[in-house]
Amino acid sequence: MLAIPMVFGLAAGGARAGAAWLVPIATVCVFLAHHAVVPCLLRMRAGKPSPPGYVAQRLGWGVAYLLAAAAVFALALWSAIPQARGPFLAVGCAAAGLATIYAGASIFGRARSIGFEALGLAGVALGAPMMAVAAGQPLDRSLFGAPAIALGYFLSSVAFVRAYERMRHDRAAAIRGCVVAHLALALILAGAAVSAMLPAFWWIAFVPVILRTAWGLGSPPSSLRTLGVREVAVALAFTVLASTVLAYRA
Repeated sequence: MLAIPMVFGLAAGGARAGAAWLVPIATVCVFLAHHAVVPCLLRMRAGKPSPPGYVAQRLGWGVAYLLAAAAVFALALWSAIPQARGPFLAVGCAAAGLATIYAGASIFGRARSIGFEALGLAGVALGAPMMAVAAGQPLDRSLFGAPAIALGYFLSSVAFVRAYERMRHDRAAAIRGCVVAHLALALILAGAAVSAMLPAFWWIAFVPVILRTAWGLGSPPSSLRTLGVREVAVALAFTVLASTVLAYRA
């Protein structure tokens, strides 16, 4: 999931500027900081004993990754053309704020709450417009088509995987919940398309997503491994189709 907004950001015009290419580096550093610090703090909150030096090492790596992310982001901001710096900083702060909220929810064991998970995924999706504005693209409504498409896919995957987990206990309820979630996503994306936020033919990217959902609900994967293989194929197809549509608009 982390790579999809980056690809979208390049397709939406970010490939034309060196500042945009620095955004994925900063994003990966933030991701590594999250996975260094959050498990450690969860362990501390639960009162579990840690090996000698574990906490210091984890927190030290987390701080190092965050400092690296801040340094790379500052370099990207400095490298961007003057008129792009304000929009770039605004989108970057919004993404950082959402990432902070999700990290806090993770520390308190709420990472799988759909509300907090959606906020975290929205923060990840903002990587696409961040790269585009770094390249000088105007910060207008159409620029948020890429994160809207990415977030639509992310939430579809979350809904499908959770339905798969519930199928063993209540297959009918799992299918019903997944269908309702996808109908809600379809309505939201259709509304975004009507408001001219999404590019023409945006729906093509969701054809493999809908096929995956229909196939998975009708014939659930036999194992998590099979589920993962299917999802990788769907993610690749979705990314290629969506990137093509976004590049055509750009």
